[in-house]
Amino acid sequence: MRCAGVFALSTATLMLQVAYTRVFSIALWGHFVWMIVSIALLGFAVSGTFMSVLRLRGEANLDNLLAASSALFSASTLLGYAASNQIHLDPFTFSWDSMQLIYIGGYYLLLSVPFFFGGLVLGLAVEEAKNRISRVYFLSFIGSALGSILILLLFGPLDGPGVMVSVSVIGGASAIVFALNLERGPRMLLIGWTLALLILIPLAGTLVPIKVSPYKGLNVALRYPGASLVETSWNAFSRIDVVSSGYVRYAPGLSLRYGAYLPEQIGVFVDGDDVNAITRYEGDPSSLVFAGYLPMALPYHLVEEPKVLIVDAGGGLGVLTAIFHGAESISVVEENPLIVDLVRGRYASFSGFIYGDEVAEVSISDGRSFIQGSQETYDVIELSMTGGASASSTGIYALSENYLYTVESFTSLVGHLSDGGFLSVSRWLLPPPREDVRIVSLALAALESLGVQDPGAHIAVIRSWGTISLIVKRSPLTQEEISSVRSFCAERGFDIVHVPGVSASEVNIYNRFPQPIYYNVVKELVQSGERDEFYRDYLYDISPTTDERPFFFNFFKWDRLAETYRSLDERWQALIEGEFLVPIVLLQALILSIVLVLLPMLRLGGLENRQGLLYFFLIGLGYMFIEISTVQRFILVLGNSVQSIATVFFSLLLSSGLGSYYSGRIEPRSGGHRTALILLGALSILYGVAQPVIQLALGLPFAARLLSVFLMVFPLGFLMGMPFPIGVRMHAGSGGSFLAWAWAVNGCASVLGSIVPMALALYSGFSSIYMLAGALYLLNLALIRGDGKSAE
Repeated sequence: MRCAGVFALSTATLMLQVAYTRVFSIALWGHFVWMIVSIALLGFAVSGTFMSVLRLRGEANLDNLLAASSALFSASTLLGYAASNQIHLDPFTFSWDSMQLIYIGGYYLLLSVPFFFGGLVLGLAVEEAKNRISRVYFLSFIGSALGSILILLLFGPLDGPGVMVSVSVIGGASAIVFALNLERGPRMLLIGWTLALLILIPLAGTLVPIKVSPYKGLNVALRYPGASLVETSWNAFSRIDVVSSGYVRYAPGLSLRYGAYLPEQIGVFVDGDDVNAITRYEGDPSSLVFAGYLPMALPYHLVEEPKVLIVDAGGGLGVLTAIFHGAESISVVEENPLIVDLVRGRYASFSGFIYGDEVAEVSISDGRSFIQGSQETYDVIELSMTGGASASSTGIYALSENYLYTVESFTSLVGHLSDGGFLSVSRWLLPPPREDVRIVSLALAALESLGVQDPGAHIAVIRSWGTISLIVKRSPLTQEEISSVRSFCAERGFDIVHVPGVSASEVNIYNRFPQPIYYNVVKELVQSGERDEFYRDYLYDISPTTDERPFFFNFFKWDRLAETYRSLDERWQALIEGEFLVPIVLLQALILSIVLVLLPMLRLGGLENRQGLLYFFLIGLGYMFIEISTVQRFILVLGNSVQSIATVFFSLLLSSGLGSYYSGRIEPRSGGHRTALILLGALSILYGVAQPVIQLALGLPFAARLLSVFLMVFPLGFLMGMPFPIGVRMHAGSGGSFLAWAWAVNGCASVLGSIVPMALALYSGFSSIYMLAGALYLLNLALIRGDGKSAE
């Protein structure tokens, strides 16, 4: 029965990790997702310290300890979630509230508690089954793999708080299993607790709702007089809030020369911040005059009755623009089925049935996969601009991958244009120029990859008071098209940034800066002979992002920190909110690891077998390097971080579990251990250069992409499951609390290993992380003698 309890608690522990990725995305921002992994592993590491300090061993009280730890996991999951809502951690206040740094540490300590108890259960089971470690480790991996899938199925019927309570229920169930051999009183108490939690599930959203940052767009909209929250819905990777508010006026860059009112709009917020809108449309295109005053209308003045593709269409503003300009056909790609259901369902009449078959052909998919699998060409391809300018103006998204804004993506999009077609991309205007001009560098790099000699002749760039817009053509712009761009801007009061042959006298006229800063930057970019030098010397990183380093919003340079600070009016907010948060969190995690793991180890003499502990430290680092990097890489194939986390976790954990089970056949003192490490190191390095292979899965149906990810991950995961159980059996005869310290050291390494890859990926790409992981595994060969025995 202990095995069943280990299986259930492993399921709950992994579910808790994934559930918190959704909670953090909504309460804070998406780039805090990776922090929960290090929090979980800190709890695991400290559980090893606790086992060592108290020397918790022995069959007599093991069932009591397992049942109590599982029950405390269940209770601390619910209490920790409720308490975290009372900690006012908010990245938007970092620049003026020094307490935020303390709150991060508070999050680590508070939320690591259930993982501490989960780690304690697994650690006790591992220590008790030294010679049967392969089976126990296998069950823990398989339980975790199940949890990574089960959590996705629960977010639809349950809301986020309901899922958190469900995790507590499974933790309670595991405690009941462990208590089957105990007295009736404790067993009945655990059954009562678990049944009470079951009753709480449908009420959780009301009793313990997720506390969303007051600086997120959702709360800003709800503070507007007369605003109301209409409805909230969930799926595995998003929460959608529909808001009726006068705050919602979604028409990015609308010309100041448009003097009428906008049609009524209903706000749609994704994870509390990414704002879009559904616009009232009653079927008469003449009511959409405002759409002709949007910067995104530019390509429609260059192509008559175009065949249109709109990527990330959201509530359908791009569709209305295409309708107003007489598009021949409209294809829509929207990744989130909840938004499509809103426009097709409850708001079908309100929106003019724009997602009906008679108006637009709608595909639910991410943009990269759709375009890769399409054989069609289009006269206009539009990358819709969603979200608000407030978060984009900071570094809040610096750690977020975006595979739609890479050279490979732009190359594919331009490749699907008709001979006279245009790619249209708009971003918020965010002086000093950084991400807003990065779209130009992407377009230039994509054109050059297609063999274009003079890419500046193929693009036009304009700006409004709040947006910058780029159009890209496969062939050079004609003089007639250039004249149309000029007249379009003059009629609407938009400023030209670049057209072929533009002069300084034509720019910075309507929405004036003291200097024509956007014209100056783009002029430097289109001069291909000086572009690399310009990237190197420019204050921000505006070089084109790639699938290897897909961090479109990461534009800070460490060696220009002081100048960057001055350029942002001496505001630290944008710095601390972005990739500069990584070293802050890494430092805190390191301090906590030293205090809670290393110092107790030194105090209690746990470092007697240093090389043996180093072995477990290295495999912990290597495993997490690969796990975190693989999740980030396969967002390209699976479309979003939650689906990537769940699929990669499932694939890695299942394959690692099978590898762990198979490792029971390998004698620790045979050459099989060394062979496994050599294969693991070599395969990790090989995966470092596997990006072109990964891209082959793009364009496949979603089920086929899931299968391809599983097949690509499985061989590596199978080998990754072997080193730990082999190492445990190799040291089964070690005295004292060595195995408990090994558990702690492995967890400590995993804490650091979950944070370091974020920094490495930003600046050196994913390949370097795989290669480093391979080197870590191979380094362990030096810790094992030729006969497979650990060096003492």
